[in-house]
Amino acid sequence: MKTQSRIQRNIKELVMILEGRIDSANAEEWEKKIIAGLPEEGDYELDCAALNYISSAGIRIIISLYKTLRGRENKLILKDVSDSVMQVLELTGVSEFLTFI
Repeated sequence: MKTQSRIQRNIKELVMILEGRIDSANAEEWEKKIIAGLPEEGDYELDCAALNYISSAGIRIIISLYKTLRGRENKLILKDVSDSVMQVLELTGVSEFLTFI
């Protein structure tokens, strides 16, 4: 399945809009898109309103991105996370250190 994403730049942060699924079949493609969109400075927002599934491969991407941003004293922000995706983030413990809006 082809991944869908869009980038929206705001004054203080960059927003990546995620759509569809992040799983082992497309995680490498997602990782390239998400890392390519990483701002040189400032916070990074992932708009998850249209993201309907995330596997452990997607969780690995989120953790890696979080560590990169934390090292620069910036935040990874997840926006409009669906109940099903939030459940996965909670079950894996990832939700404990992420920022949600």
